[in-house]
Amino acid sequence: MTKQTFLEKLAELRATHCAKMPTPEMAVLTRATARLRRSGILQACLQRGETAPDFTFIDVNNDYQSLYGLLKTGPVVLNFFRGYWCIYCKTELAAYVSIRDELEATGVHYLAISPQKTDTAEQGVEHYHALFDRNNQIAVQFGIAYSLGEDERKLFKSWNLMLDEVNQTSNWSLPLPAIYVIARDKTVAYQFTDVDIRSRCCPDELIEELRHLVLINNKTH
Repeated sequence: MTKQTFLEKLAELRATHCAKMPTPEMAVLTRATARLRRSGILQACLQRGETAPDFTFIDVNNDYQSLYGLLKTGPVVLNFFRGYWCIYCKTELAAYVSIRDELEATGVHYLAISPQKTDTAEQGVEHYHALFDRNNQIAVQFGIAYSLGEDERKLFKSWNLMLDEVNQTSNWSLPLPAIYVIARDKTVAYQFTDVDIRSRCCPDELIEELRHLVLINNKTH
Protein backbone atom coordinates (compact mmCIF):
# COMPACT_ATOMS: atom_id res chain seq x y z
CA MET A 1 0.00 0.00 0.00
CA THR A 2 1.51 3.31 -1.10
CA LYS A 3 1.51 6.40 1.09
CA GLN A 4 -1.02 8.09 -1.17
CA THR A 5 -3.31 5.08 -1.13
CA PHE A 6 -3.20 4.84 2.66
CA LEU A 7 -3.83 8.56 3.15
CA GLU A 8 -6.67 8.46 0.63
CA LYS A 9 -8.23 5.52 2.46
CA LEU A 10 -8.03 7.39 5.76
CA ALA A 11 -9.49 10.52 4.17
CA GLU A 12 -12.36 8.51 2.69
CA LEU A 13 -12.98 6.84 6.02
CA ARG A 14 -13.04 10.22 7.78
CA ALA A 15 -15.49 11.67 5.27
CA THR A 16 -17.83 8.69 5.42
CA HIS A 17 -17.67 8.30 9.19
CA CYS A 18 -18.13 12.00 9.92
CA ALA A 19 -20.99 12.33 7.43
CA LYS A 20 -22.93 9.60 9.21
CA MET A 21 -22.33 10.94 12.70
CA PRO A 22 -24.85 13.38 14.17
CA THR A 23 -23.50 16.86 14.94
CA PRO A 24 -23.83 16.52 18.76
CA GLU A 25 -21.76 13.32 18.69
CA MET A 26 -19.08 14.93 16.54
CA ALA A 27 -19.01 17.82 19.01
CA VAL A 28 -18.25 15.43 21.88
CA LEU A 29 -15.32 13.89 20.00
CA THR A 30 -14.02 17.29 18.91
CA ARG A 31 -14.06 18.58 22.50
CA ALA A 32 -12.35 15.40 23.69
CA THR A 33 -9.56 15.84 21.14
CA ALA A 34 -9.09 19.49 22.16
CA ARG A 35 -9.05 18.50 25.84
CA LEU A 36 -6.35 15.91 25.22
CA ARG A 37 -4.25 18.37 23.25
CA ARG A 38 -4.46 20.93 26.07
CA SER A 39 -3.51 18.28 28.63
CA GLY A 40 0.06 18.16 27.34
CA ILE A 41 0.03 14.38 26.89
CA LEU A 42 1.88 14.66 23.57
CA GLN A 43 4.76 16.45 25.29
CA ALA A 44 4.73 14.29 28.43
CA CYS A 45 4.74 10.87 26.74
CA LEU A 46 7.91 8.97 25.88
CA GLN A 47 9.89 10.92 23.29
CA ARG A 48 12.44 10.13 20.59
CA GLY A 49 15.88 9.50 22.10
CA GLU A 50 14.54 8.45 25.50
CA THR A 51 14.95 4.94 26.92
CA ALA A 52 11.94 2.69 26.53
CA PRO A 53 10.70 0.85 29.62
CA ASP A 54 10.88 -2.93 29.58
CA PHE A 55 7.72 -5.02 29.79
CA THR A 56 6.83 -8.70 29.60
CA PHE A 57 4.07 -10.41 27.67
CA ILE A 58 2.85 -13.83 26.57
CA ASP A 59 3.31 -14.45 22.85
CA VAL A 60 1.10 -16.39 20.41
CA ASN A 61 2.82 -19.62 21.47
CA ASN A 62 2.03 -18.94 25.17
CA ASP A 63 5.70 -18.28 25.91
CA TYR A 64 6.88 -15.41 28.09
CA GLN A 65 8.71 -12.70 26.19
CA SER A 66 9.99 -9.22 27.02
CA LEU A 67 10.72 -6.08 25.05
CA TYR A 68 14.38 -6.11 26.04
CA GLY A 69 14.59 -9.79 25.13
CA LEU A 70 13.33 -9.08 21.61
CA LEU A 71 15.79 -6.20 21.24
CA LYS A 72 18.67 -8.68 21.45
CA THR A 73 17.81 -9.84 17.92
CA GLY A 74 16.51 -6.66 16.32
CA PRO A 75 14.59 -3.39 16.70
CA VAL A 76 10.96 -3.53 17.83
CA VAL A 77 7.94 -1.72 16.41
CA LEU A 78 5.22 -1.06 18.98
CA ASN A 79 1.82 -0.27 17.48
CA PHE A 80 -0.58 0.97 20.17
CA PHE A 81 -4.21 0.98 19.06
CA ARG A 82 -7.57 1.52 20.76
CA GLY A 83 -9.28 -1.77 19.96
CA TYR A 84 -10.68 -3.98 17.23
CA TRP A 85 -14.00 -2.11 17.47
CA CYS A 86 -12.33 1.06 16.14
CA ILE A 87 -12.67 1.41 12.37
CA TYR A 88 -9.54 3.54 12.11
CA CYS A 89 -7.56 0.95 14.04
CA LYS A 90 -8.83 -1.86 11.82
CA THR A 91 -7.81 0.11 8.73
CA GLU A 92 -4.38 0.69 10.21
CA LEU A 93 -3.89 -2.96 11.18
CA ALA A 94 -4.89 -4.09 7.69
CA ALA A 95 -2.31 -1.72 6.22
CA TYR A 96 0.43 -3.19 8.41
CA VAL A 97 -0.59 -6.72 7.53
CA SER A 98 -0.15 -5.74 3.86
CA ILE A 99 3.50 -4.74 4.46
CA ARG A 100 4.38 -7.80 6.53
CA ASP A 101 7.11 -8.94 4.14
CA GLU A 102 8.72 -5.49 4.06
CA LEU A 103 8.68 -5.30 7.84
CA GLU A 104 10.26 -8.71 8.17
CA ALA A 105 12.93 -7.76 5.61
CA THR A 106 14.14 -4.98 7.92
CA GLY A 107 14.66 -7.51 10.71
CA VAL A 108 12.26 -5.90 13.17
CA HIS A 109 9.77 -7.41 15.56
CA TYR A 110 6.23 -6.00 15.32
CA LEU A 111 3.91 -5.87 18.33
CA ALA A 112 0.28 -4.75 18.04
CA ILE A 113 -0.80 -3.59 21.51
CA SER A 114 -4.39 -3.00 22.61
CA PRO A 115 -6.40 -2.96 25.87
CA GLN A 116 -8.92 -5.24 24.14
CA LYS A 117 -8.38 -8.99 24.21
CA THR A 118 -9.85 -10.84 21.26
CA ASP A 119 -9.30 -13.66 18.81
CA THR A 120 -6.48 -12.22 16.73
CA ALA A 121 -6.94 -14.80 13.98
CA GLU A 122 -10.40 -13.38 13.35
CA GLN A 123 -8.96 -9.88 13.14
CA GLY A 124 -6.32 -10.67 10.51
CA VAL A 125 -3.26 -10.10 12.71
CA GLU A 126 -2.27 -13.72 13.15
CA HIS A 127 1.11 -13.05 11.56
CA TYR A 128 2.13 -10.66 14.30
CA HIS A 129 2.33 -10.66 18.05
CA ALA A 130 -0.94 -9.17 19.27
CA LEU A 131 -0.64 -8.11 22.91
CA PHE A 132 -3.49 -7.74 25.38
CA ASP A 133 -2.52 -4.71 27.44
CA ARG A 134 -4.78 -5.18 30.45
CA ASN A 135 -5.64 -1.86 32.09
CA ASN A 136 -3.29 -0.19 29.59
CA GLN A 137 -0.35 -1.07 31.80
CA ILE A 138 2.17 -0.83 28.93
CA ALA A 139 0.55 2.30 27.51
CA VAL A 140 0.79 3.92 30.96
CA GLN A 141 4.54 3.25 31.03
CA PHE A 142 4.86 5.04 27.69
CA GLY A 143 2.71 7.92 28.92
CA ILE A 144 0.05 7.57 26.22
CA ALA A 145 -2.92 6.25 28.25
CA TYR A 146 -5.76 8.57 29.18
CA SER A 147 -9.15 8.35 30.89
CA LEU A 148 -12.31 9.16 28.96
CA GLY A 149 -14.37 12.11 30.12
CA GLU A 150 -17.95 11.70 31.27
CA ASP A 151 -19.36 13.00 27.98
CA GLU A 152 -17.27 10.46 26.05
CA ARG A 153 -18.45 7.65 28.31
CA LYS A 154 -22.07 8.59 27.71
CA LEU A 155 -21.43 8.68 23.97
CA PHE A 156 -19.81 5.24 23.97
CA LYS A 157 -22.69 3.84 26.02
CA SER A 158 -25.17 5.27 23.52
CA TRP A 159 -23.32 3.23 20.89
CA ASN A 160 -23.64 0.14 23.13
CA LEU A 161 -19.87 0.14 23.43
CA MET A 162 -19.28 -0.65 27.09
CA LEU A 163 -15.56 -0.08 27.20
CA ASP A 164 -15.13 -1.53 30.69
CA GLU A 165 -16.71 -4.79 29.57
CA VAL A 166 -14.92 -4.86 26.20
CA ASN A 167 -11.56 -4.35 27.92
CA GLN A 168 -12.35 -6.59 30.90
CA THR A 169 -11.58 -3.84 33.40
CA SER A 170 -13.32 -1.40 35.71
CA ASN A 171 -11.82 1.71 34.15
CA TRP A 172 -12.57 3.61 30.96
CA SER A 173 -9.18 4.37 29.50
CA LEU A 174 -7.57 4.12 26.08
CA PRO A 175 -4.13 4.62 24.53
CA LEU A 176 -3.39 7.34 22.01
CA PRO A 177 -2.85 6.02 18.48
CA ALA A 178 0.92 5.55 18.55
CA ILE A 179 3.85 3.94 16.80
CA TYR A 180 7.19 3.55 18.57
CA VAL A 181 10.34 2.10 17.01
CA ILE A 182 12.68 0.92 19.75
CA ALA A 183 16.32 0.56 18.66
CA ARG A 184 18.51 -2.23 19.97
CA ASP A 185 20.12 0.18 22.44
CA LYS A 186 16.64 0.47 24.06
CA THR A 187 16.07 4.07 22.94
CA VAL A 188 13.18 5.43 20.89
CA ALA A 189 14.41 5.76 17.31
CA TYR A 190 11.06 6.89 15.89
CA GLN A 191 7.81 8.06 17.40
CA PHE A 192 4.34 8.82 16.06
CA THR A 193 1.64 9.91 18.51
CA ASP A 194 -1.51 11.93 17.99
CA VAL A 195 -4.55 12.98 20.02
CA ASP A 196 -6.69 12.78 16.89
CA ILE A 197 -8.04 9.23 16.76
CA ARG A 198 -8.37 9.50 12.97
CA SER A 199 -4.66 10.17 12.44
CA ARG A 200 -2.33 7.20 11.88
CA CYS A 201 1.29 6.55 10.94
CA CYS A 202 1.66 5.80 7.24
CA PRO A 203 3.18 2.30 6.79
CA ASP A 204 5.46 3.48 3.97
CA GLU A 205 6.93 6.21 6.17
CA LEU A 206 7.59 3.65 8.88
CA ILE A 207 9.36 1.36 6.42
CA GLU A 208 11.62 4.25 5.35
CA GLU A 209 12.46 4.99 9.00
CA LEU A 210 13.27 1.32 9.62
CA ARG A 211 15.51 1.08 6.56
CA HIS A 212 17.33 4.21 7.72
CA LEU A 213 17.78 2.68 11.18
CA VAL A 214 19.16 -0.54 9.70
CA LEU A 215 21.56 1.48 7.54
CA ILE A 216 22.84 3.39 10.56
CA ASN A 217 23.28 0.15 12.55
CA ASN A 218 25.25 -1.43 9.70
CA LYS A 219 27.61 1.54 9.60
CA THR A 220 28.24 1.52 13.33
CA HIS A 221 28.82 -2.21 13.70
